[in-house]
Amino acid sequence: MRFRDYYEILGVSRSASAEEIRRSYRQLARKYHPDTNKTDSNAEDKFKEINEAYEVLKDPDKRKQYDALGANWKSGQDFRPPPGWDGQAGGRTGFDFGGFSDFFEALFGSGRGGARVNMHSGGHPGAGQGMGGGQYGFDDLFQGGRGPQTARIPNTEAILDVSLSDVLKGGKVSVTLNMPGRGPRSYDISIPKGIAEGKKIRLAGEGDGGGDLLIKVRYARDQRWKIDGSDIIVDASISASQAALGDKVSVEAPDGKLSLTVPAGSKSGRRLRVKGHGLPKADGGQGDLLVQIMIAVPTELTDRQRELFEELKSTGA
Repeated sequence: MRFRDYYEILGVSRSASAEEIRRSYRQLARKYHPDTNKTDSNAEDKFKEINEAYEVLKDPDKRKQYDALGANWKSGQDFRPPPGWDGQAGGRTGFDFGGFSDFFEALFGSGRGGARVNMHSGGHPGAGQGMGGGQYGFDDLFQGGRGPQTARIPNTEAILDVSLSDVLKGGKVSVTLNMPGRGPRSYDISIPKGIAEGKKIRLAGEGDGGGDLLIKVRYARDQRWKIDGSDIIVDASISASQAALGDKVSVEAPDGKLSLTVPAGSKSGRRLRVKGHGLPKADGGQGDLLVQIMIAVPTELTDRQRELFEELKSTGA
């Protein structure tokens, strides 16, 4: 069988670091992925070749076994495995991209078998503006259960806590993710105005192994506002005189300050509805802002205030 130079396939030197190998693999996998390179009839074969090379060179034990055959491993040579090497790695490998080459299997044993492979990597995104306790999740490498199918690069998923202000106004959010095997990575993510909770923002090619990075939106909780379905509730503190006589008050909503008229005779706990200033509804449209009246009772009175309250009290009000 023909020798396969995995270092040449990935375009790295034999002294390349694990990070250099990973970086080169990601670039090549993205370039030759069959789903994104449909015009090149050789893309799928090249993609499998790249993944086979990476399967060996990313694993310290496999790489050590591969390198152990030494100077005789030169591109173009015929290869015969030494006695005792057939199947030395034992059993299935961690990946199966539609069948490894005979060269690979002569060294590391059969990678065939047709079983589904599940990869899940638990963890949390690194600290960054708006980031919550997310988890990286990888899709199955194969579709169905009748043996190996065309490989696809798994996606990486993280959760992003988005403030209600950014949800209602849209804009860009800067975040830093601690990506598996690559360390911190910073991204400027555009938040569409009115994005629904649970929606995913796709960053093509930014996931682990050249897949996509899927940012799942979660509404950040804020003590200033409560969420009730698609409605947002905000408290408005007013004085007893404002409640009795009515007044205009300023309310801090997630999408900016609003001027609101409090009707005369309003009681504590009354809710005033401001249409269209809530969260997006699942079936379209937008919820409302509910302003909840809270009458603040002064704990310390001036002499004049005490006099006026006493006079008010005498009237039975």
